[in-house]
Amino acid sequence: MTVPDNTRPCQTAPNVPQDHLAASPIIYGTSAFAQLYNPIKSHWPAEACQRAIDLGINTFDTSPYYGNSEHVLGKALLSISSTHPRSTYYLSTKVGRYGLKRAEFDYSRKRVRESVQESMRRLHTDYLDIVYAHDVEFVSVDKAVEAVDELFRLKAEGKIKYVGISGYPLAYLLALIPILHERVGQELDLLMTYCHYNLHNTLLQDYIDHFKNLGVKQIWSASPVSMGLLRSHTAAPAWHPAPSKLLSAVQDCIALVDRNEEGKDLAEVAVKFAMKWRGCEGLVLGMSNADEVEQNVTWWNECWSGREDEAQERDERMVRERLAEFEKLEWASPPMNDC
Repeated sequence: MTVPDNTRPCQTAPNVPQDHLAASPIIYGTSAFAQLYNPIKSHWPAEACQRAIDLGINTFDTSPYYGNSEHVLGKALLSISSTHPRSTYYLSTKVGRYGLKRAEFDYSRKRVRESVQESMRRLHTDYLDIVYAHDVEFVSVDKAVEAVDELFRLKAEGKIKYVGISGYPLAYLLALIPILHERVGQELDLLMTYCHYNLHNTLLQDYIDHFKNLGVKQIWSASPVSMGLLRSHTAAPAWHPAPSKLLSAVQDCIALVDRNEEGKDLAEVAVKFAMKWRGCEGLVLGMSNADEVEQNVTWWNECWSGREDEAQERDERMVRERLAEFEKLEWASPPMNDC
């Protein structure tokens, strides 16, 4: 991905392959459009989507669980469709999770099918490229099998192209996948997990080969800033599940980075750290506006330029040393107080 000249004339973006999934290494995570992490302005989503496609980011990930993210994304993409039509990007969404509590999960065949139809309406499309069963650890194995089986039926009907599951606890996902494969009779196209390759946790690298050996074709790693934890200028959300000891250690890291370079954001160190690891096929990054899109593409190009970045290496080393005791930490998912 490279940053083109801003002055180039407007032209239709290139189509993405339809006979195989060729998602960009950066996946645009659109939960930010629901203002889950910070406020956004109404014109930002369309500008950000257009800039993303122009810079080579060709995949957008959303979910009905992310507030009005699907509505906002659909409206944004519709508004740029004259130069960036549906054929120029992939859409990824999810089914099964619709709220915070277990009671707001519905993995039934009927609801899965309804949810796919609802997502297509919100996103102004007659097909979805990727659909995940969302946060599978919150439901029984039987329910997960039911939902995934229905997704493969929808794939056979041409409504969706690729089927995946998403979740947090890696050991559980590793145990569940062979059960799904056996009982559904098909292998998953994708797996998405989050907060497992970042400055305080690289547990995913211990599991990648195991997931691939089970037949999972692509793995996406989400949230290199650990759901807003690894940022200097914006506090972590009040709902963040990190233990207090980790929250305190991150504050030390913010101070370390600022001492090395005044005003530098810990998020830059975190995102670049994740970008340099190519153990998975996709890095899901939340972005609020076109400036953030350009910044992330610039960071990507810096990471893969072949040039040494002494400041990044120094900051990574110091932060990783401070966070070393949390290296294999997983918080409870579902939370212990879930009901």
